[in-house]
Amino acid sequence: MAGFGKRLRRLEQRFFMAMLALFLCIQWGPLGDERSNWGIARGHPFVREVALTFDDGPRAWGMPELLAALDSIDARATFFLVGKVAERYGHLTQAIHAAGHDIENHSFTHPNFQRLCLEGIILETQQFNDVIEALDIPRPFFLRPPGGGFNLDVFHAMRRLNLRLGLWSVNTADYTGRPAHEIVNLVVRSSRPGSIILMHSSVPATVEALPAIAKGLRERGFRFVTLREMFNGGAI
Repeated sequence: MAGFGKRLRRLEQRFFMAMLALFLCIQWGPLGDERSNWGIARGHPFVREVALTFDDGPRAWGMPELLAALDSIDARATFFLVGKVAERYGHLTQAIHAAGHDIENHSFTHPNFQRLCLEGIILETQQFNDVIEALDIPRPFFLRPPGGGFNLDVFHAMRRLNLRLGLWSVNTADYTGRPAHEIVNLVVRSSRPGSIILMHSSVPATVEALPAIAKGLRERGFRFVTLREMFNGGAI
């Protein structure tokens, strides 16, 4: 009986995704236009590039160390910041931008978007944009909903605000306390052409892991790009 319940849930999930794809095709055009209209979850499968992305910053601690680590490996990254924190630590937000990294939208207060109405999603997203513009930083191009959860209202909000969905394909789960060597092994082993790697700001083990990640991926022929570079370079 339990097995039947699991199969039923899988069928329900597949049905939902099929209906979502159909709705988006009707609203925004055929699947061939997905890259320009919807967003990105991974890049081109034949281009050996990866994108390092960092969620939930800027933190009051550990940001200089993270920026120094990225500078030491000569890699530009993409930071999905939380608006109220970006506003509180405006000097750190500006330091991220000054170091050459892209800053993208991860909401203003980090709620579950799937529990908000359309107007609530738009408010959260626009408040973040207002903070970034007040700091004289270029307007975000991507939205990454907290937890990666999205529904039709999220797509409607993105369409109104001219944003694209920025997801990931490799989740390091570094916030769980995973040690640096495990993060390195996971990223180097799991990365494929076009991988988007999810990490978090100011996690000491992640900062420690970055040099070995860079060495391992470059030995495999990968180069580092920002999410905007990956998207504009022909990502799917």
